[in-house]
Amino acid sequence: MNMKPQKPIPQPKGQPQLDLKNASTMRCEKCDNPIFIQGYVIKKMSALLSPTGKEAVIPIQVFSCGNCGTIPQNMVDQIGEQ
Repeated sequence: MNMKPQKPIPQPKGQPQLDLKNASTMRCEKCDNPIFIQGYVIKKMSALLSPTGKEAVIPIQVFSCGNCGTIPQNMVDQIGEQ
């Protein structure tokens, strides 16, 4: 048995504290509404393109304006929608 003092066990670090006063609020590009609703775009990939060789259904999370339903353009560009 070792009688030397042990170093304290390091505690896992939690989430960093963010000051949201410095963050900008996203607004709808069409109607300027700041409220968005979570939704999904469902992509279907053929078996020929799928890495598993099987047809795949892929849900992609997006946010749409709570007022007019517009999806922000940067999300539309990332998921390849028109």
